[in-house]
Amino acid sequence: MPKECFNELLQLVSPLIEKQDTKLRKAIPAQQRLSVMLWYLATGESRRSLEFQYRISHNIISEIIPQVCRALRAVLKDKYLNLPTTTDQWENVASEYYRLWNFPLCIGAMDGKRFLVRKPPNSGSEYYDYKLHHSIIMLAVVDAHYNFLYVDVGTQGRVSDAGVWDRCSLNNYLQENKLQVPDSTVLPFTTSKSPYVLVGDDAFH
Repeated sequence: MPKECFNELLQLVSPLIEKQDTKLRKAIPAQQRLSVMLWYLATGESRRSLEFQYRISHNIISEIIPQVCRALRAVLKDKYLNLPTTTDQWENVASEYYRLWNFPLCIGAMDGKRFLVRKPPNSGSEYYDYKLHHSIIMLAVVDAHYNFLYVDVGTQGRVSDAGVWDRCSLNNYLQENKLQVPDSTVLPFTTSKSPYVLVGDDAFH
């Protein structure tokens, strides 16, 4: 990561992750907290290994990582995870799909991604997936430029992509017409009307 990007992230998250010094010990600086979290996400190194590199207890590292992740989400989600909520916004997404990919009336492409995890205690086969691993699922919807519009993370690995879609909030919003998706309109160069669609693979059928 370039130094400029790191400093930009640090400036954004510092108010949320800075800790006060006490009479007993000095707080771990925000810069070090951010560095530990980024290194962990980038490499997947164990907390025990990071303990020796950063001279921070692995127990404290276990607290730092989710804290900084939550802070990053809080400061970046509005800039990088923008789900359209008006008719004009959805039409802009669709127009870019048509312009770039020659796919009319498309308001997003979606797919699921499985991330391997250690089997959580007392979870039985909840996280055991069809690839014979324990995993959690991320369902994502992107626009024509591969920018994320929506992300759902955390469903147990045994569930199919279609199962994740059936219970995710985006599906509920669309079913209840809370997102102002445009009504059906005429396809280009035809007189046939068609609804706006999300495109996905056959796992969603």
